[in-house]
Amino acid sequence: MKIKNWTDKITDESDLWLNAIKMEDGNNFSEASVFYLNDATESLKRNLLIRAALSCLGAAECLVRMGHHADARKIYLEAAVIYEENSDRIIGESVRESLWSLQEAYESFLLASDYARAQQIFDKYTFLARKLNPFFGEGEAMDLLRAKKEAIENIQKNWSGFDNTKNSSRLCEAIENLITLRNNTRRPTKTPLEQVSQMIKQKGVAE
Repeated sequence: MKIKNWTDKITDESDLWLNAIKMEDGNNFSEASVFYLNDATESLKRNLLIRAALSCLGAAECLVRMGHHADARKIYLEAAVIYEENSDRIIGESVRESLWSLQEAYESFLLASDYARAQQIFDKYTFLARKLNPFFGEGEAMDLLRAKKEAIENIQKNWSGFDNTKNSSRLCEAIENLITLRNNTRRPTKTPLEQVSQMIKQKGVAE
């Protein structure tokens, strides 16, 4: 059996991510959403959380461009929760990636219009930043997240129009498959104290 090299992979017509990008570049946002959602589902099955979250964001952005804001918010919400789960999972190995994941979760919760969850992430992020840098960490963290919130608010102001057309059956199925999988595999998230406890159990803190 032939082993694929990197050139084979980026031209592989069966690659869901590649096909999603092709459809998006061709302004076929419905089909692009299907490919992104299917890629997110397959990535979750392989425990590739970051790729799954990125695919969710790709699908959500396509749905926004179609005017399907309610469905877009559902998918932004899934991306947010996946990023938070990744933050919990990676905290003992890399604090840097854990904090980055929380930043992405915060933005995604805002895009999903789940402001209560966004505030929880804000508190979690600033708590961890304060523990890591008691003198400047919290202030810098708050400034960063507030700037992100302002940027998201500006993005949402440009969300235009509603498309009252129904999603294709393929798109509906892709959304349902992702949501069903997430409902069956969702992990409980850690509190900031639990994250810090996990951090100090490691031999040193990885950056």
